Amino acid sequence: MKENLTFEEANAQLEQIVKKMESGKLSLQESMKYYEQAFELLGYCYKQLDECKGQITDINTRINSLMKED
Repeated sequence: MKENLTFEEANAQLEQIVKKMESGKLSLQESMKYYEQAFELLGYCYKQLDECKGQITDINTRINSLMKED
């Protein structure tokens, strides 16, 4: 997996993998390969979401700090 994917690109790849796996047309080996790729993409997406959550928390903390100064 490329580490320079955007969240949206990784999510789109996940959606494609899910469609392939739901088709029922994959061999066991292909399913395992896609399962592993999905696991990596999902981890990447969760990491991106956690980073955004941290940024939002930091911004909200600064906003609250500014509001208390008034």
